[in-house]
Amino acid sequence: MSAWDYIVVGAGSAGCAVAGRLSEDGRSHVLVLEAGGSDRRLAIAMPAASFLLALGNPRYDWTYKAEPDPTRRGRRDLMPRGKVLGGTSAINGMSYVRGQPADYDEWAAEGCRGWDFASVLPYFKRAEDNENGADAYHGTGGPLAVSNRRTLHPLSEAYLQSCVAIGMSRMADVNTPPQAGVGYVPVTQRRGRRWSAARAYLRPAAGRRNLRVLTRAHVRRVLFDGRRATGVEYDRRGRTERAEALRGVILSAGTFASPQLLMLSGVGPAAHVSEHGVPVVHDLPGVGENLQDHPGLAQTCWANVTTYNMLTGPIRALALGAQWLLLGSGPGSTPHSQVTAFTRHDGGTGRSDIQYLFSPAGFDLTEDGPVLFDRPAVTGLLNVLRPFSRGRVRLKSADPSAQPAIQPNLFADERDLDLLLAGARLQRRIFETAPLSRFIAGHCSPGPDVQTDDEWRAYLLESAMSAYHPAGTCKMGRGADAVVDDRLRVRGLANLCVADASIMPAIVSGNLHATCVMIGEKAADLVRESG
Repeated sequence: MSAWDYIVVGAGSAGCAVAGRLSEDGRSHVLVLEAGGSDRRLAIAMPAASFLLALGNPRYDWTYKAEPDPTRRGRRDLMPRGKVLGGTSAINGMSYVRGQPADYDEWAAEGCRGWDFASVLPYFKRAEDNENGADAYHGTGGPLAVSNRRTLHPLSEAYLQSCVAIGMSRMADVNTPPQAGVGYVPVTQRRGRRWSAARAYLRPAAGRRNLRVLTRAHVRRVLFDGRRATGVEYDRRGRTERAEALRGVILSAGTFASPQLLMLSGVGPAAHVSEHGVPVVHDLPGVGENLQDHPGLAQTCWANVTTYNMLTGPIRALALGAQWLLLGSGPGSTPHSQVTAFTRHDGGTGRSDIQYLFSPAGFDLTEDGPVLFDRPAVTGLLNVLRPFSRGRVRLKSADPSAQPAIQPNLFADERDLDLLLAGARLQRRIFETAPLSRFIAGHCSPGPDVQTDDEWRAYLLESAMSAYHPAGTCKMGRGADAVVDDRLRVRGLANLCVADASIMPAIVSGNLHATCVMIGEKAADLVRESG
């Protein structure tokens, strides 16, 4: 058995940041165990390729499938999570969106000391290397590259102008409060190439003798001596091995795998854990509860000009690939969404509760991954930012290689359906407003026959989906349902922390990657301070 000061399980957005920071002193010996493989692949480095070649591909994606959702007539969602160095930051849309200051202030108000916006902002800034320079809200010189998009489709500007025409403010920076209006999405790229958490934190640390990163290392369980975590057991290259953690085990396996791993280790709802034949180490009923996601919808319209989904075929692909490789620009450098907007469902001036993401490409997000349309089209994604509904994650089996049971319950609270309906109506209005309307040749999904509230509700119950932003299953806080305290220590246990999206008491108002990196940055300080 090898011995380390710290063992980090999972090399995703938070795990890479934790490992990179803990090992930078040159003295703390850190082992990172990642179940996936290398991130040095074209399908990951090239932003446009990731959408088509990585999402839904078992080589890079865990391809989790949710259970049939009774709140949406049994619909099943693909729940993409990265199975590669960098985790989901290696296959996501690269949007750098932090959410609203009030999100973090609410965490603190619920008993999570030190997690208010003023306290977490320095960690956002410390992580960041923003090409627009440093200011009150942004940093430079950090590991994570944050850039403007290298190439924009003309329809993106048309969408933005149509948002302004219906009353939204144009934002120069979507991460400068207040989060209201429309603007271009900043991305985690450098010179048109993806800048994942692994690229940011692990590659620069590759020469450190006190850091070891093992890929294809699937952790089976956390090991305990009484209620103290002592290490982990993992499978690699056909063998089961153990590693000892002298100062701490940090679970950064993500919203689905972190609670699964806790339950496989005997930590969770005692009756459920026992039901699967796992000896109970600690009865912690909140493990796997509080699952939140942004209820979302993809609305598509036919276009009368060329859109990115039509740039296919071997000759075009070769030309666009060469432009990206040599210049770091062109359609190959851009992920699927170029514009984002934040607004209220009722058109008021209060806190935004709906997010829009516009893509100058036509596609459908199916249970098996994205599928491009064969004629010019555009797609407007929208999601409810602060959902009321809650789902859960449970074990399907005591086999560590089996997927967990994921129940989103996306419309368990009907208010979320009402919010999504209002947001979808507003997005249709955007499509029908000049200048964008001049390029719209017709509504695809939903079609023009969906008009009344009843028709919209029926459509949403069939078509609404996860926005791929799961969070909350190892909730931070003080209540009986909390899994970790405000220092990210698993309640009732020693030497064990969780640091990833699962610790969010409430999901933030936007894409999750930026927040997960911040969690990793802060977690490293908290772990060091705990000794």
